[in-house]
Amino acid sequence: MNFQAYLEDTYRIIKEEPVILILGGLIVQLLTVFSLGILAGPIVGGYTLLVILYLRDNRKPAFNDIFSGLQQFANLFPYFLVLLLIFLGFMLLILPGLLFATWWIYVLPLMVDKKIPFSDAMRLSMNKVNEKGFLMHFVFLLLISIIPMMLIDFASTIIPFLFVVKILLPPLQVGCLASLYIDQFKQEKATAGSASDDESNAETALLSLPNAEKESDSGTNEEESKADESDRPDMKTSEEKTRNGSEEKEDGQEIN
Repeated sequence: MNFQAYLEDTYRIIKEEPVILILGGLIVQLLTVFSLGILAGPIVGGYTLLVILYLRDNRKPAFNDIFSGLQQFANLFPYFLVLLLIFLGFMLLILPGLLFATWWIYVLPLMVDKKIPFSDAMRLSMNKVNEKGFLMHFVFLLLISIIPMMLIDFASTIIPFLFVVKILLPPLQVGCLASLYIDQFKQEKATAGSASDDESNAETALLSLPNAEKESDSGTNEEESKADESDRPDMKTSEEKTRNGSEEKEDGQEIN
Protein backbone atom coordinates (compact mmCIF):
# COMPACT_ATOMS: atom_id res chain seq x y z
CA MET A 1 0.00 0.00 0.00
CA ASN A 2 1.18 3.49 -0.85
CA PHE A 3 -0.55 5.80 1.62
CA GLN A 4 1.22 8.84 0.25
CA ALA A 5 -0.04 8.15 -3.28
CA TYR A 6 -3.62 7.75 -2.02
CA LEU A 7 -3.45 11.07 -0.18
CA GLU A 8 -1.93 12.77 -3.21
CA ASP A 9 -4.71 11.47 -5.46
CA THR A 10 -7.34 12.69 -3.00
CA TYR A 11 -5.72 16.10 -2.64
CA ARG A 12 -5.52 16.45 -6.42
CA ILE A 13 -9.18 15.76 -7.12
CA ILE A 14 -10.36 17.95 -4.23
CA LYS A 15 -8.17 20.75 -5.56
CA GLU A 16 -9.56 20.34 -9.08
CA GLU A 17 -13.25 19.94 -8.13
CA PRO A 18 -13.65 21.39 -4.61
CA VAL A 19 -17.28 22.48 -4.94
CA ILE A 20 -18.73 19.20 -6.17
CA LEU A 21 -16.67 16.96 -3.88
CA ILE A 22 -17.04 19.02 -0.68
CA LEU A 23 -20.65 20.08 -1.20
CA GLY A 24 -21.50 16.63 -2.50
CA GLY A 25 -19.95 15.09 0.59
CA LEU A 26 -22.10 17.31 2.79
CA ILE A 27 -25.23 16.26 0.88
CA VAL A 28 -24.26 12.61 1.30
CA GLN A 29 -23.81 13.09 5.05
CA LEU A 30 -27.15 14.83 5.49
CA LEU A 31 -29.16 12.33 3.43
CA THR A 32 -27.52 9.39 5.21
CA VAL A 33 -28.29 10.82 8.65
CA PHE A 34 -31.86 11.88 7.82
CA SER A 35 -32.65 8.47 6.31
CA LEU A 36 -31.18 6.71 9.38
CA GLY A 37 -28.70 4.96 7.13
CA ILE A 38 -31.31 3.38 4.88
CA LEU A 39 -30.14 5.39 1.87
CA ALA A 40 -26.47 4.95 2.74
CA GLY A 41 -25.90 2.36 0.01
CA PRO A 42 -27.35 4.28 -2.96
CA ILE A 43 -26.21 7.75 -1.83
CA VAL A 44 -22.70 6.90 -0.64
CA GLY A 45 -22.41 4.45 -3.53
CA GLY A 46 -23.14 7.15 -6.10
CA TYR A 47 -20.61 9.46 -4.49
CA THR A 48 -18.03 6.67 -4.39
CA LEU A 49 -18.59 5.79 -8.06
CA LEU A 50 -18.20 9.47 -8.96
CA VAL A 51 -14.76 9.54 -7.32
CA ILE A 52 -13.70 6.17 -8.80
CA LEU A 53 -14.54 7.27 -12.34
CA TYR A 54 -12.79 10.58 -11.77
CA LEU A 55 -9.58 8.95 -10.55
CA ARG A 56 -9.50 5.96 -12.91
CA ASP A 57 -11.09 7.24 -16.10
CA ASN A 58 -10.54 11.00 -15.64
CA ARG A 59 -14.29 11.54 -16.01
CA LYS A 60 -15.30 14.98 -14.81
CA PRO A 61 -17.91 14.78 -12.02
CA ALA A 62 -21.30 16.48 -12.00
CA PHE A 63 -23.88 16.98 -9.24
CA ASN A 64 -26.25 14.52 -10.88
CA ASP A 65 -23.60 11.81 -10.50
CA ILE A 66 -24.04 11.97 -6.73
CA PHE A 67 -27.49 10.44 -7.13
CA SER A 68 -26.46 7.86 -9.75
CA GLY A 69 -26.52 5.19 -7.06
CA LEU A 70 -30.30 5.46 -6.89
CA GLN A 71 -30.40 3.72 -10.28
CA GLN A 72 -28.90 0.67 -8.54
CA PHE A 73 -31.12 0.99 -5.47
CA ALA A 74 -32.04 -2.72 -5.32
CA ASN A 75 -28.40 -3.77 -5.58
CA LEU A 76 -26.98 -1.16 -3.17
CA PHE A 77 -29.68 -1.13 -0.50
CA PRO A 78 -28.28 -4.27 1.28
CA TYR A 79 -25.18 -2.24 2.14
CA PHE A 80 -27.30 -0.96 5.03
CA LEU A 81 -26.86 -4.42 6.56
CA VAL A 82 -23.08 -4.02 6.48
CA LEU A 83 -23.33 -0.73 8.35
CA LEU A 84 -25.71 -2.32 10.82
CA LEU A 85 -23.36 -5.24 11.48
CA ILE A 86 -20.40 -2.88 11.91
CA PHE A 87 -22.42 -0.73 14.33
CA LEU A 88 -23.42 -3.76 16.37
CA GLY A 89 -19.81 -4.91 16.33
CA PHE A 90 -18.69 -1.60 17.83
CA MET A 91 -21.32 -1.99 20.50
CA LEU A 92 -19.79 -5.38 21.38
CA LEU A 93 -16.44 -4.30 22.82
CA ILE A 94 -15.44 -2.38 19.65
CA LEU A 95 -13.14 -5.12 18.33
CA PRO A 96 -15.80 -6.97 16.26
CA GLY A 97 -16.75 -3.66 14.67
CA LEU A 98 -13.15 -2.95 13.67
CA LEU A 99 -12.86 -6.48 12.32
CA PHE A 100 -16.00 -6.19 10.18
CA ALA A 101 -15.12 -2.68 8.97
CA THR A 102 -11.69 -3.87 7.83
CA TRP A 103 -12.88 -7.05 6.15
CA TRP A 104 -15.69 -5.32 4.27
CA ILE A 105 -13.84 -2.17 3.30
CA TYR A 106 -14.24 -2.91 -0.44
CA VAL A 107 -17.88 -3.99 -0.36
CA LEU A 108 -19.45 -0.73 -1.54
CA PRO A 109 -16.86 0.04 -4.26
CA LEU A 110 -17.27 -3.49 -5.64
CA MET A 111 -21.06 -3.27 -5.62
CA VAL A 112 -21.27 0.13 -7.28
CA ASP A 113 -18.40 -0.25 -9.74
CA LYS A 114 -18.63 -3.89 -10.80
CA LYS A 115 -22.37 -4.20 -10.05
CA ILE A 116 -21.93 -7.53 -8.32
CA PRO A 117 -24.34 -8.91 -5.69
CA PHE A 118 -24.06 -8.06 -2.02
CA SER A 119 -22.90 -11.50 -0.83
CA ASP A 120 -20.26 -11.79 -3.56
CA ALA A 121 -18.92 -8.33 -2.71
CA MET A 122 -18.54 -9.33 0.94
CA ARG A 123 -16.67 -12.48 -0.04
CA LEU A 124 -14.38 -10.73 -2.53
CA SER A 125 -13.61 -7.93 -0.08
CA MET A 126 -12.71 -10.35 2.69
CA ASN A 127 -10.52 -12.41 0.36
CA LYS A 128 -8.69 -9.32 -0.89
CA VAL A 129 -8.06 -8.03 2.64
CA ASN A 130 -6.74 -11.40 3.78
CA GLU A 131 -4.63 -11.74 0.64
CA LYS A 132 -3.00 -8.30 0.77
CA GLY A 133 -2.71 -8.12 4.56
CA PHE A 134 -5.31 -7.51 7.23
CA LEU A 135 -3.00 -5.34 9.32
CA MET A 136 -2.27 -2.90 6.48
CA HIS A 137 -5.97 -2.48 5.77
CA PHE A 138 -6.66 -2.00 9.46
CA VAL A 139 -4.02 0.75 9.65
CA PHE A 140 -5.50 2.34 6.53
CA LEU A 141 -8.95 2.36 8.15
CA LEU A 142 -7.54 3.97 11.28
CA LEU A 143 -5.74 6.68 9.33
CA ILE A 144 -8.55 7.77 7.03
CA SER A 145 -11.62 7.21 9.19
CA ILE A 146 -11.35 6.49 12.89
CA ILE A 147 -8.46 8.73 13.96
CA PRO A 148 -9.64 11.84 12.01
CA MET A 149 -13.15 11.51 13.48
CA MET A 150 -11.78 11.13 17.01
CA LEU A 151 -9.50 14.15 16.59
CA ILE A 152 -12.30 16.33 15.22
CA ASP A 153 -14.68 15.28 17.98
CA PHE A 154 -12.06 16.02 20.63
CA ALA A 155 -11.10 19.36 19.10
CA SER A 156 -14.73 20.42 18.70
CA THR A 157 -15.29 20.00 22.44
CA ILE A 158 -12.66 22.69 22.97
CA ILE A 159 -13.46 24.86 19.92
CA PRO A 160 -17.03 24.11 18.80
CA PHE A 161 -16.48 25.79 15.44
CA LEU A 162 -14.08 23.00 14.45
CA PHE A 163 -17.06 20.67 14.19
CA VAL A 164 -17.58 22.15 10.72
CA VAL A 165 -14.35 20.47 9.61
CA LYS A 166 -16.33 17.23 9.44
CA ILE A 167 -17.65 18.25 6.04
CA LEU A 168 -14.14 17.57 4.72
CA LEU A 169 -14.16 13.97 5.89
CA PRO A 170 -16.26 12.42 3.07
CA PRO A 171 -13.98 13.67 0.24
CA LEU A 172 -10.93 12.55 2.22
CA GLN A 173 -12.29 9.14 3.17
CA VAL A 174 -13.94 8.29 -0.14
CA GLY A 175 -11.02 9.67 -2.16
CA CYS A 176 -8.46 7.54 -0.32
CA LEU A 177 -10.71 4.48 -0.42
CA ALA A 178 -11.32 4.87 -4.16
CA SER A 179 -7.59 5.24 -4.80
CA LEU A 180 -6.88 2.15 -2.70
CA TYR A 181 -9.62 0.19 -4.48
CA ILE A 182 -8.28 1.10 -7.93
CA ASP A 183 -4.76 0.15 -6.86
CA GLN A 184 -5.71 -3.22 -5.39
CA PHE A 185 -8.10 -4.37 -8.12
CA LYS A 186 -6.22 -3.18 -11.20
CA GLN A 187 -4.34 -6.48 -11.38
CA GLU A 188 -7.62 -8.41 -11.64
CA LYS A 189 -8.66 -6.20 -14.53
CA ALA A 190 -5.42 -6.98 -16.35
CA THR A 191 -5.89 -10.68 -15.62
CA ALA A 192 -9.42 -10.55 -16.99
CA GLY A 193 -8.09 -8.87 -20.13
CA SER A 194 -5.48 -11.58 -20.67
CA ALA A 195 -8.10 -14.26 -20.08
CA SER A 196 -10.34 -12.71 -22.73
CA ASP A 197 -7.37 -12.63 -25.12
CA ASP A 198 -6.77 -16.32 -24.48
CA GLU A 199 -10.42 -17.05 -25.15
CA SER A 200 -10.32 -15.10 -28.40
CA ASN A 201 -7.17 -16.97 -29.45
CA ALA A 202 -8.86 -20.26 -28.64
CA GLU A 203 -11.90 -19.26 -30.68
CA THR A 204 -9.64 -18.28 -33.57
CA ALA A 205 -7.93 -21.65 -33.37
CA LEU A 206 -11.26 -23.44 -33.38
CA LEU A 207 -12.43 -21.44 -36.37
CA SER A 208 -9.24 -22.25 -38.23
CA LEU A 209 -9.66 -26.01 -37.70
CA PRO A 210 -12.41 -26.45 -40.33
CA ASN A 211 -10.33 -24.53 -42.86
CA ALA A 212 -7.33 -26.69 -42.09
CA GLU A 213 -9.45 -29.79 -42.49
CA LYS A 214 -10.77 -28.49 -45.78
CA GLU A 215 -7.25 -27.83 -47.00
CA SER A 216 -6.12 -31.27 -45.93
CA ASP A 217 -9.14 -32.84 -47.64
CA SER A 218 -8.48 -30.88 -50.81
CA GLY A 219 -4.83 -31.93 -50.67
CA THR A 220 -5.86 -35.56 -50.29
CA ASN A 221 -8.26 -35.28 -53.23
CA GLU A 222 -5.55 -33.76 -55.38
CA GLU A 223 -3.17 -36.57 -54.49
CA GLU A 224 -5.84 -39.17 -55.32
CA SER A 225 -6.59 -37.51 -58.65
CA LYS A 226 -2.89 -37.44 -59.45
CA ALA A 227 -2.64 -41.10 -58.54
CA ASP A 228 -5.57 -41.89 -60.81
CA GLU A 229 -3.99 -39.99 -63.64
CA SER A 230 -0.71 -41.81 -63.09
CA ASP A 231 -2.56 -45.13 -63.29
CA ARG A 232 -4.32 -44.28 -66.54
CA PRO A 233 -1.24 -44.54 -68.82
CA ASP A 234 -0.70 -48.09 -67.62
CA MET A 235 -4.28 -48.88 -68.47
CA LYS A 236 -3.83 -47.37 -71.90
CA THR A 237 -0.63 -49.32 -72.42
CA SER A 238 -2.29 -52.61 -71.53
CA GLU A 239 -5.17 -51.87 -73.86
CA GLU A 240 -2.79 -51.06 -76.70
CA LYS A 241 -0.85 -54.27 -76.10
CA THR A 242 -4.05 -56.30 -76.25
CA ARG A 243 -5.15 -54.52 -79.42
CA ASN A 244 -1.80 -55.04 -81.10
CA GLY A 245 -1.80 -58.70 -80.13
CA SER A 246 -5.22 -59.25 -81.68
CA GLU A 247 -4.14 -57.48 -84.87
CA GLU A 248 -1.06 -59.68 -85.17
CA LYS A 249 -3.22 -62.79 -84.77
CA GLU A 250 -5.56 -61.63 -87.54
CA ASP A 251 -2.61 -60.91 -89.81
CA GLY A 252 -1.19 -64.38 -89.19
CA GLN A 253 -4.49 -66.05 -90.06
CA GLU A 254 -4.76 -64.11 -93.32
CA ILE A 255 -1.27 -65.19 -94.38
CA ASN A 256 -2.10 -68.84 -93.74
